[in-house]
Amino acid sequence: MTFELIPEGSTATMADAEVFVWPSGKGATETVITDVGAWLGQLGPVPAVAIDLVRLAAGAYMADRRSARNQGFTRTIELHVQLVDPEPWQGLLDDVADLLFWLSGDTWHVTVSADGLAVPGAIGDPPEDLATVALLSGGLDSFCGAVLAGTADRLFLGHWDNPTIKGAQNAIKRWLGPALEGDLHYEQLRIVQGATKRESSSRTRSLLFMALASAVAESRHAKTVEVPENGYTSLNPPLGPERGGALSTRSTHPRTIADFNRILQQLGVAVRIRDLYSGLTKGQLVAEAAAVGLPGFEEGVALTLSCGKLDGGRYKGGNPNHHCGLCFPCIVRRGSIAHAQIIDKTVYLSDTLTGTSLAKLRSNRNSDVLAVKRAVAEGFRDETLIAMGPFPAEFDFDRAVELCEAGLAELGRVNLD
Repeated sequence: MTFELIPEGSTATMADAEVFVWPSGKGATETVITDVGAWLGQLGPVPAVAIDLVRLAAGAYMADRRSARNQGFTRTIELHVQLVDPEPWQGLLDDVADLLFWLSGDTWHVTVSADGLAVPGAIGDPPEDLATVALLSGGLDSFCGAVLAGTADRLFLGHWDNPTIKGAQNAIKRWLGPALEGDLHYEQLRIVQGATKRESSSRTRSLLFMALASAVAESRHAKTVEVPENGYTSLNPPLGPERGGALSTRSTHPRTIADFNRILQQLGVAVRIRDLYSGLTKGQLVAEAAAVGLPGFEEGVALTLSCGKLDGGRYKGGNPNHHCGLCFPCIVRRGSIAHAQIIDKTVYLSDTLTGTSLAKLRSNRNSDVLAVKRAVAEGFRDETLIAMGPFPAEFDFDRAVELCEAGLAELGRVNLD
C-alpha cells in the first residue's frame, strides 16, 4: 500500500499511490478534511520544521486509517510526504519509521521531497504567548489533568475525527470553564482523510496529536506539551499472551514519548512532551482530581469518553454515543471511578440494555471480560513488564511493577458477572 501526502497546488510524484491533497486553508478536498491548512497558518507563525512534522504525522495517520489489515496483523505501508523543507529530515526518516512500527506494528517506508511552493504567511494577528499546551482529548484522564492544572498560562488542545469525540470535547469544555472559574483557552483541530476508513483502530493518532500540540506550542513560544495520561494505561500491560506486542496500544508508552522527544531534539525544536501522571493509576488520578473538590465533579466525569468500541447503534435500544461498559477501556474506567470512591454517573449499555440486546453485547465483549477476569485471578508478573519494553534509560522498573499491580487491583473492583 502506497500513499502520498501533498499540499494543495502541488503535483503528486508517486506512481500508483493513493494521494492525500491537504487544502491550503480550512476546508476540504476530495481526500482530506481539515480545520487547518497545509501550512498551519491558522495557528500563527509556525516554523517549517513543525509544519513538516505535522505533515508526516498526518500522512501516517491517514495512511493507517486507509490501510486494511488482512488475516495477518502486520501491513507494509509506503508513505511519501511533500515537505516545506526536507533537509532537516535527512537521517531522521528511519527514526520516524521505527516509531511508526512501534506504534502500529507495521513495516513503514517513509520518504520525503520538497513541495516547491511558496510558504504563505500566518493568518491574523500572532497569538499570545503561553507556557504550556495541554492535551484535552475528551477522555477521563485529560479531564482530570485539566481539573488539577487549572487554566493559568496554558492552552488546551483537542484533535477530533468523529462527531462523538467532538461532542465529548465540547461538553467537557462547557463544564470546565465555569468550574475552574478561569478563561479556558481551548482549540479543536480536525485532520482526517475524506474517504471511508478501512482500519478500525487508529494506533498512529497519538503521533498526530503530539505533532499538532508541538506546532501549537511553537506558535505560542511554549516549551511544554502536557499529555495527561495515567501510567497504567500508558504501559498498557497485556491481559494475556495473545494481547501482547503491538496488539496493545502504545499511544503514551514511555518509549513513545521518549522517542518523539528525541526526534524533536534532533530537529532543533525546543518543545518537550511531558506526562505528569505517569506514576499514577487511572483510579489514583481520578481520586486526586476528585480531591480538588469542584462542585459537580461526578457530572463532569460522566461527560468524558473512554469507550473503545462505541457500537451502541448495533443493539436494539442502544445508543452509539453511550459507553458499552464491557470493553477493556470501559472496565479500566469503571475500576478507576470505583477506586476514587465517587458515584459513577456514566451511562453504560451494559446497564441499560436488556434481553437479547444485552446478551448480544455480552457475547461481543466476552473476550475482553474473560481476559480481565483471568488477569485479575492470576495477578501481575514481572516478566510481563520486561516483555513490554524497551524502555527509556530513566525508567523505574520497580515502580512500574507496583503501578501495574495497583492497576490490576482496580480492575478487580468491577463486577463483570
